[in-house]
Amino acid sequence: MTMSKRPEPAAASQKMPLTDQAMTHLRDAIQTQKFNPGHEIDFAALAQELGMSRTPIRESIRQLMAEGLLELLPGGSVCVTQLSDADADSFYHVRDKLEIVAARAAAVHISDLEIGMLKANLALFDNARAEPEKLSQIDNQFHAILHGACNNTYLSQTLRRLRIKIGLLQGRPFRNPERINDAYKEHASIIRALNSHDPDKAQKAIAKHYQSARKSRLAPF
Repeated sequence: MTMSKRPEPAAASQKMPLTDQAMTHLRDAIQTQKFNPGHEIDFAALAQELGMSRTPIRESIRQLMAEGLLELLPGGSVCVTQLSDADADSFYHVRDKLEIVAARAAAVHISDLEIGMLKANLALFDNARAEPEKLSQIDNQFHAILHGACNNTYLSQTLRRLRIKIGLLQGRPFRNPERINDAYKEHASIIRALNSHDPDKAQKAIAKHYQSARKSRLAPF
């Protein structure tokens, strides 16, 4: 009997509603900056790429507009939202404070398994230094593990949505070898702080990381 060569993850993803598939694709493209701020959404090309009609594409775009990730232009086309300097400042003000809350909580609740996952993620990061887009994905996974360890579903979901919006900020820090080095060291420092289960150490490590990340993103290499 001939076995199907379709990979399991793809088969699993096809069980998602088409609108959700399109939203996931667009969120990932924005978060990894495959679609940069100002990028105009081509409905026909997107429908062809994803192998679906324009109806779920339109619905996914409508929902992402409600989330603030996409915006309607005067001529009727849709593009990735462009944040003003004031918007960026407001974003960082809220995000940084919530990240500190999450880090302190994670220091208390994180498990040995989650520490192990963070260490494995750090090794992946180290091995992907020449691949900026892959580094961005690994970085997102690192913070998703950290957020999950805070033992607060509402907080982790809020931070996940905020991290997606990072893609709306100009700058590609992982194209800068110096920033890659710093991020690796900062992630290692965060892991050590979490492993100590000391909220003050976790706060100090995460604050330093986000201060450096913010400076790097707003003043890209």
